[in-house]
Amino acid sequence: MDLEDRIKHIKQKIEEKQALLAELEAKLTEYKSQQEQRKHYMASKEIIDYIEQRSGKIINMSTIKRWTDEGYLGEVIDEREHFWALKTKQGKKRNLYKRATVFPFLYARGYIFPYYDILDEVLYLTETASFPATVTDIRMEDGQFLYKIQLPDYTIIDSVNEKQLKGAEPNGKY
Repeated sequence: MDLEDRIKHIKQKIEEKQALLAELEAKLTEYKSQQEQRKHYMASKEIIDYIEQRSGKIINMSTIKRWTDEGYLGEVIDEREHFWALKTKQGKKRNLYKRATVFPFLYARGYIFPYYDILDEVLYLTETASFPATVTDIRMEDGQFLYKIQLPDYTIIDSVNEKQLKGAEPNGKY
C-alpha cells in the first residue's frame, strides 16, 4: 500500500509540475512576443535621447508633449497596459509612440539625419565579409533609413539597413 501511495503522490506532483511548466512556457511565449512588438515603439525619453544622439539637438519633455497634443507623433499607447509581460520602470505613466510615425516626423523636421549621404564611400557588412560600396539612394521606411548601394562590380543592393554599413566618416549630421 505504501508503494501505491508513493506512486500516486509522484504522479500528482508530475501533473502539477507539467501544469506549471505549460503556464511558464505560455508566459515566456507572451514575453518574447511583447519584447518583439516593443521594438516598434519609443518612449518620450527614448525620442529625446535619440534626437540628441543623431543630431546633437536638445529638446525637452514639454516639446514631446506639444508634439503629442498636436498629433505629430501619432497614436499614444500606455506601456504598462500594452506590454504588461515586460518589466517596466516604476513611476509615472510611460507613453509609447510608433517608430514608423515618429522617425518620418523627426526627419521631416530636421531633427534626425541618415548617417551617410549619397555618394559616400562605405563598407557593406555581411555576416561573413565586407565589401566597399557607394551610397546611391536613401529613403526612410518603417522608421528606419534604408540605403541603396553600388558595389565596385556595379551590383546594386537595395534596402540595406544602416547597421549593415560602416563608413570612414559619417556625414557629420548626427
